[in-house]
Parts: sequence; C-alpha cells; structure tokens
Amino acid sequence: MIHKFVRYVAAALCCIPVVAIAASDDPRELERQLAKVQSEPLIFVVASGEPNACGRGCTEWIAGEGRFDEGAAQRFREFLAGLAKRDLPIFLNSDGGLVSEAVQIGLILRENRMTAGVARTVPAGCQLSFPLDDACRRLMQSKHEHKARLYFGGARCGSACVYAMVGASTRHVDPGATLRIHSVVGGEIDKAENVLRRYLVVMGVDPALVDAAAKIPSRSFRGLSRGEMERFGIETRGVYETPWFASHGPAGEFTLLKSVTYPTEGTGDETRTVGLACSPFRPSIRFMYHQELTAKERRTPPMIRAKIGDNLIELTTLNPQKNLAAKSFDLELWQLQSAIEIGSFEITEMLDQSVIKKPSLVVRFSTLGLSTNIVALESKCAS
Repeated sequence: MIHKFVRYVAAALCCIPVVAIAASDDPRELERQLAKVQSEPLIFVVASGEPNACGRGCTEWIAGEGRFDEGAAQRFREFLAGLAKRDLPIFLNSDGGLVSEAVQIGLILRENRMTAGVARTVPAGCQLSFPLDDACRRLMQSKHEHKARLYFGGARCGSACVYAMVGASTRHVDPGATLRIHSVVGGEIDKAENVLRRYLVVMGVDPALVDAAAKIPSRSFRGLSRGEMERFGIETRGVYETPWFASHGPAGEFTLLKSVTYPTEGTGDETRTVGLACSPFRPSIRFMYHQELTAKERRTPPMIRAKIGDNLIELTTLNPQKNLAAKSFDLELWQLQSAIEIGSFEITEMLDQSVIKKPSLVVRFSTLGLSTNIVALESKCAS
C-alpha cells in the first residue's frame, strides 16, 4: 500500500547522512556548515499581527525560522501538539539544513493538512534582518507566542526547506519571496535523491525538481522562477498531475507512481496517488490507490469504483488509517494495455450523502508515458 511507502520514505532518509547546505568540496567547510546548522536551529513560534496580516481573515500564523537541525521534526510535532488544534498556516524562512528533518516536517505538514508559505517573521523588539541576529533568536526562544510582523520581501526557502514546504497540502509563494535549490551533499547521494523523487511524487510534485537541484553545485544556490514553480507543481493552483515515476523497491519490486492534486474549499488541497507494482512474488500487476481524507471522511470513508480501460472494478470501501485511505487490487496486463489505449484511468469516489453532503469526485490519471515502462513492469511480475 502507498501509505506504507510514505513511512518508508521517512525511515529511508533518516538513515542517510545527507544535508542540503551550501558547502564546498572541502570536508572542513562541510563540517563548518554542519556546525552552523546546529548553531541556528529551527525555531517555531506562534505569531500574531494586524488583521489580515497573513492573508484574508488571518491574524495568527506559525513561524519557522532558522535551519533544519537534528531534532527539528520532533520539536515541530511537539509544538503542534501544544496548539490545541488551532488551524494555523506556517511561514518558513530558512537556508536549508538536514534533508531528513525537512522531509519529516513535510510529512507532518501533510498529515495535518496545513498551509505553507515563505515569509520572514519579525517579533516586536527585533530588527528586520536575515538571518536573525542572536538577540532576536533569544527573544523568539523565550516564549512560544509573539506579537510580530510578516515580511514577504527578501524571505527565502532554500534547499532542504523546499522539501519541507512541498509537504503542505496548500502552498503559496509570494512574488517577493524566493525558493532556492542546489544539490545535496553527504553520503549515498544517489539513494537519497531517489527517495526524494518518490517523496515528491506522493506529495504531488514533479520529481524532476530533484534533477534540477542536482545540476546546481552545492556551494551555490539557484532561485526558481515563477514558471518553474508552476511546472513542478510547487504552488497549489488548480489541478496538477505529475508524470509517471519508475521506482525500484526492495526485494526486486518495480513500481510506477503518479499523483493528481485537486483544489478544495476550506480543507486544503487534496492529493490522490496511483501506483502500479510488480514483484517476483506476485503473478499480477498490483494497482494501488491512495487518498487523503478530511476529518469527516475519516469517520465515513468513501467508496470507490475504478474504471481501467473498458473494465469496471466493483464498488469497494476504502480502509482509512489516520488521514489516509488506500485500496489495492490485481490487474492483468491486457487491462492495463486497454487503459493505455483509452488514455487514462478513472476512479470515482462516492460518499454517504446522508452523512457528508459532498458530490462524487471523478479522478483521472493520464496514462501518457506509461507505455514506455510496460516491459519493465511486466518483467518484474512472477511468471
């Protein structure tokens, strides 16, 4: 199931000593940069400002200032647990840090269906500067809530920070702020990049973002243009569909993944992921469907009908786990080929109208590009 894969992503990155910081090839410079990450740990506070300070009707937000240091994800989870379910957006301002911590924070953002942006939070009593000076860091760390102002101009989310931000269900980058990328440095780079690609697909982002970052030397940054943010699906604006991504898993499993993100009203954007998997231990192609659920939908999960080519898979109830629901079933190769000829898969989600007044949703996944991977997929199925 795809929700198991999400847990695998977090676990895999935790075991890879990779950072995403601007560093030279000199080991001493890398050590210096790592020390800087630990000296500027990510600070989380609740900030409050003037009416509409953080958007229409928004006066309070979470500020994430600093670098993604070791333990940042656990601190963030504990921080959210103390907010008594206050539904607040988060604004990040960071030059990066540890990729593993950033991805874990991204998964927490998705788990809580949060909104994320890029902005500088300046508490009352602080000067507008980047990075925060020591006096301001001490002030922010002195308590969990501050009166503050939000500044978009000059704000930046660099390297590892980008991987955290894309975990949010709804993502916006103000024109005054910048997203900056570069290659990761550390051990087992190829493995880390492959895990990051899979993570991005499940978050609804084009995995080509990792390839774009890999072209930029780790000692420098490159800002993403507005067109690139749209092309990679970093901002959530309307329906966005990733390309198919081929992934080699453990024990010889081969998986093809794709996701589609849909805008919704009031509950954050929603992402659906579909996977096709073959392994030496299964004779058929495994079709997997993964849906993010709202709080109401967790109590009354939807039922689905899958149309694969000319074939209808009978109505099935999804099995919810936390904020996720997933279902899988077996396909024959001829059914998959039929879907490729038609051009898409079609999943219909139906809710109990007596409980949730929400119309059925038809989710279509384009099969464009799938045919180039059919031979590889079939070769991994047990004969």
